[in-house]
Amino acid sequence: MVIVSHSKKLAHEIIELCNEMKKYDFPVVNGSGTTGDHLGSDPMIIKEAIENAYSEDGVLIFGDIGSSILNSEMAIEFLDEEYNRAKIKIADAPIVEGTLIAMAINDGKTSLEDILEELKDLKNFNKV
Repeated sequence: MVIVSHSKKLAHEIIELCNEMKKYDFPVVNGSGTTGDHLGSDPMIIKEAIENAYSEDGVLIFGDIGSSILNSEMAIEFLDEEYNRAKIKIADAPIVEGTLIAMAINDGKTSLEDILEELKDLKNFNKV
């Protein structure tokens, strides 16, 4: 799993919060920020995070806003052929709630497609 926020600190805190829900050990990598730790997102930082998180089960990317998604798409395109791009997906879900649910239901047997299907329910999720 890769978390991409414009703020490296925010992504770190999301990972810390959501780690409480992890049922088994799998990589969750912070792919946020820019060189020099400025706000923003950088496709090369995201690419490196994807490479560090990659497994045969795939990689699920959560992004906060617009350019983090666009830069995640570019990062996927920059990957070498050794990485199966079909197994790298960008979640269409809120970054905090989506990460929390994905960590909670990922038990080592749950497929990437199962997690993405479960995340669809967040489209109609009301907090109040």
